This record gives sequence, C-alpha cells and structure tokens, in this order.
Amino acid sequence: MSELQEVEERATGQAGRGQSLVYTLPHTTESIGEFLTPALARIDLSAGGTQVVVVTRDAETALAISEAVLRFSGPAGIETVPITSAARAGRIFKTRPVLAVPGTPTELLELVRASLLKLDTVRTIALAWVDDILEEGTDTVTALEGILGELSDAARIVVARKLTPAVENLVERYARRSRRVGPADMEAPQVPADYEMPIIKYVTVAASARASTLRRLLDDLDPPSAVIVARDAAPAIEATRILRTLGYHDDDKSITVTRGDIGSTAAHTVIFYQPPVTPAELHRISQAKPVQVIVVAAPGEVPWLRELAAGRLAPHNLYGPERRANNREEAVRQELRAVLTRGVPTREVIALEPLLEEFDGTELAAAALYVLERERAQRRQADAHQATAAKPRPADGTRAGGGAGTDGMTRLFMTIGTRDGVKVGDLMGMIAGEGGIPGDRVGKIDLRESHALVEVAEGDAAGVIARVNGAMVKGRRVVVRGERDKEDRERSAGARERPDRGGRSDGPRGERPRSDRPRSDRPRSGGPPRRPGGSDRPTRGSSPRRDRDRS
Repeated sequence: MSELQEVEERATGQAGRGQSLVYTLPHTTESIGEFLTPALARIDLSAGGTQVVVVTRDAETALAISEAVLRFSGPAGIETVPITSAARAGRIFKTRPVLAVPGTPTELLELVRASLLKLDTVRTIALAWVDDILEEGTDTVTALEGILGELSDAARIVVARKLTPAVENLVERYARRSRRVGPADMEAPQVPADYEMPIIKYVTVAASARASTLRRLLDDLDPPSAVIVARDAAPAIEATRILRTLGYHDDDKSITVTRGDIGSTAAHTVIFYQPPVTPAELHRISQAKPVQVIVVAAPGEVPWLRELAAGRLAPHNLYGPERRANNREEAVRQELRAVLTRGVPTREVIALEPLLEEFDGTELAAAALYVLERERAQRRQADAHQATAAKPRPADGTRAGGGAGTDGMTRLFMTIGTRDGVKVGDLMGMIAGEGGIPGDRVGKIDLRESHALVEVAEGDAAGVIARVNGAMVKGRRVVVRGERDKEDRERSAGARERPDRGGRSDGPRGERPRSDRPRSDRPRSGGPPRRPGGSDRPTRGSSPRRDRDRS
C-alpha cells in the first residue's frame, strides 16, 4: 500500500466531503500529515485547477508542507508550488494551474488580486498553525480574512498549537460547526517504578539530511543494541536502507527499525528518526529501558520536543568540527559554572541590568563569552611575551616590529591625528576593541596633528598591527605600522628622490660599483669619455679643498 493510499484511508474516517475540521497539534514537521490528509483526499486529479490552499506563517512552513505533499503523492502525483516568492510563483501560474498552493496570507492575496491565483476551483483551505499567523500583526490578519472571504464554499481546516480565545473567535466566524480533532495518546503512559527516564538528547538537522545524520549517529555512538523509531512508512524504509548500507543484516536483531511500537525488548539506545508528537510516543520508550535516547529533529521541532521532555532535553554534538569546538570550550563553560555556582556578584548584575532593555539575555551571555575568549587570548599573548622577554635585545635599544619605547614597550605609528577629530580616548578604545588588548598593556599615546605614536607591550605589537590596521575611526581608515618601519620607509623614499649623479646607482656607498680605472678615464653615462686633462667642471670625487690639501 502506498503512503498516499494510507493518507486517503486515514482521511476517510476523519471528515466527510466539505466538513470543517479544527486540529490541536504541535508545530512539528511530522504533524503536517495529520491535517493534510483530508485536504489531499478531496483532490480530484482529473478536474484540474488549484484545489488546496494552505495558509502558513512563513515561507519555511510552506516549504515543509510542499515536501510533505511530494512525499505523500510522489513526483507524478499532486503538484504543489510553495509561495516563497510571489513573483516566481506568478510566472509558474501563468503557464499552468497548480493543484496545491501553500504560502503566507499577504503573498497569497497578492497573487489573487493579480488574477494569477484562481480561487474558484479551491475545495479546501487549511490554516497551518493559525495561532502563529494571528501573532504576525494586523496586516497579516487582514490578508487572511480577505482570503477566507473569497473562499466561502471551501471546506476549512484550522490547525493550532493551542485553542486561544483569538483562535476560537476565528473558528466561530469562519469554521462554524467544525469537528474538533486532537492527537491520539496525549496522556503519557505510566513509567515503570524501577526505571528513571534518561535525559533526551537531540540533533538538529534539515529534513534532507536525516539519512546522513543517522549514519553518523550510529558511527558515533556504536550502540550494542538500538531501536530506531519512525512514525511514517517512507522514513522507516529509509532508515532500514541506511542500516543495510552500513552492513547490518535483516536477521541482526541488535539494531532494528520500528514504526512506533517499541515493544518490551531491552535496548541500549533509542533513536527517534522522526521526533515524537505526543507524550505517549516519548514515554512508551520506557518499555525498552534504554540507557540513552536520541532524537533527530528539525530546528523548528525543538521547542515542542522540549515541552514534551518537560525540560529534560540536551543537545548531542556529533563528533566532528562541532564536537572538537565543544571540547575546546569546556574550560570556558567550567569558568562560567564556577561563577554561577558561587553566585553572580551584585556589581556585575547592576552593570548589565540596563542592557536588558536593549538586548536579550542570550545575547548578553554571548557577548560575555566573547569578552572571556578575548581575555584568554590575551593571557596566551602575555605568556608568549614573558617567554621572549628574556631574549637579548639589540644594543641600540630598539624593539622588534616597532620603534624604541619605554622598557618592554613598542611604539607604533598611526596615520590619524587631532585634525581628524580624534582624542586619546578614541585611540585607546580602538586599540582595546579592535586590537584585543587590555588598557594596562597600552603605554603613552602621543597624539599629534597628523599622526599618533602609541606605545604597546612588545609582545602585542604584531597583533595590534594586524588587527587595527585598516580600522575606521571618525570616518577615516587608519594605517598602523611600527615606528622604525616608518623611518626606514622615509629613508628609502629620500634616497629614491636624490638627483642622478653620473648615472650611477644611488644605493648605499658600500654597495656602489667600483673600478680600478682612474676616474678621469671612466666613460660618462650617455656621453663620450672624459678628455685627458679633465674639463672645466671638477671631476666627481675632487674639490678645490682636496687639491689644496694635496699640495
């Protein structure tokens, strides 16, 4: 039996033709099949035209519904076009009618007003999580009511996470005398007294990446025994194929795939290939008494999963870059735990409290983590500085990477000054923020009209140059380099600007080409050789004073 036939059979017992339905379902990808089944069952493939419209809160939900329709009916079945862009969908509708159309209220109404989406053939309109749609604001609600007003004869399917007063009001106005449908097994079964439910771990993935994630999970966990739970036929077949690809045989009972019924056989690990929708689905795993439970879920399914797990939920990081990063950050988490365990000091709470009016608590925590990471990097730089501080310094007292400064400091040259409107505090903030070093590692700041000389700790000079160079201050891009680098460049520039003396190289004296021939016999660049006896002009290297000295 195909999955579409299963859909039609389930729809037969839920509603007759034209009857309105109100579903109370969690906002998960797997819940889509629960309310989409009667809508798809009413489609007449031979009639043509748009027959199902699904109104969603956002484009992501529209895409999920389109994927579900494709999964149920197959490529040659019910054609659906998600309205992620009204312009793109409009071009498609000009070429052919589409049987099922999911999209947001504003974009659907825009297509209707442009006469690109015809509603006269629509048999069913579904509101996918109308409580979320009603939270979008007045414009969205007005567009939704405009669409419902155009579809007075179509059957209504209303889906909500919770039946709030706003939802009940909409049902009373547009889906009167509807049948109420809730998910089965909403009551959690009794957990055995000798078993404590483990913390539920979850892995967030896109729907298209479930198969590869299952393979990585089995490689990562390598459980001695496991049950893989799938709610629908297609995911169950996909999970079975993954097991065969990994070398598991059908007669190997240590790793099995089931569609909901876990049974009483003990298993070390339970993997939900599709997230549970009801408390009964989640708590039924207590029959197998697993050591660990892993759920493969899309990001939008995690909030409902957290509610089902009553807060006993934690992420599971697959081994890879994210796991390695997690291991590196363990020291950071330990520091944060230590502070939270001791109690956050009152001064820090008072200092951060005004920011809660501008930023979310999670954002503040992330910013604090960023500052902590920066401090750790500075400590590493300080250790490196101490390791190099004992090395012998040049006799002239200069520092590597910059000019001479006070003891242990390096002077940097910055192409910004008072005429650019900057102050010493601006430079200090730039060095601390962009350069990532604390203020006690910054020395004297000599701010002049066209430039500034800044002393920083010797070990920080290279990092400050790399990070601050090119930064913007007061609308001006700053160039930063070591002061000695600047002096060397100026010397080189001055040497290049000297006038040509006899066509010879203007390099350092010790590097000029020498000749054993007398100067008077050397050929001049660009002219004939000098005549014996010289000329009216004194030869290079001679002067009246030297002639007097010789005499």
